[in-house]
Amino acid sequence: MNSQVKEKWIAALRSGEYEQGKNKLRGSEGFCCLGVLCDLYSQEPFTQGWKFNGEYEKSPLPMDYWYFDEESEFLPKSVMEWSGLETNCPGVAVEDDDAGERIYDSIANLNDSGYSFTALSNIIEEQL
Repeated sequence: MNSQVKEKWIAALRSGEYEQGKNKLRGSEGFCCLGVLCDLYSQEPFTQGWKFNGEYEKSPLPMDYWYFDEESEFLPKSVMEWSGLETNCPGVAVEDDDAGERIYDSIANLNDSGYSFTALSNIIEEQL
């Protein structure tokens, strides 16, 4: 990962300026950790911003959808290239299981399962 982008991402996650959301890059409740990275990219010159596509009416729960370069759940190619990430949803080692094997998970799944932005920033700092 690009070290300068990584530093910006870690700082943004630790800043308290972003409310944490789940299940999509950005929603009315806040941002996924990957959405924070997209938002940082949106602040660069000559980049597109967020596009609001309204609420998904068929869901039993209200779900608003914001898109960044036509993506709503994972990193778009433009953000991957800018950040130097090779995948749209990076995997990280979380812990060892009972047999001493490393358990891996996606950073988006960790975000959605309750890891705080601070905890995620520590994982990003150590592993990406």
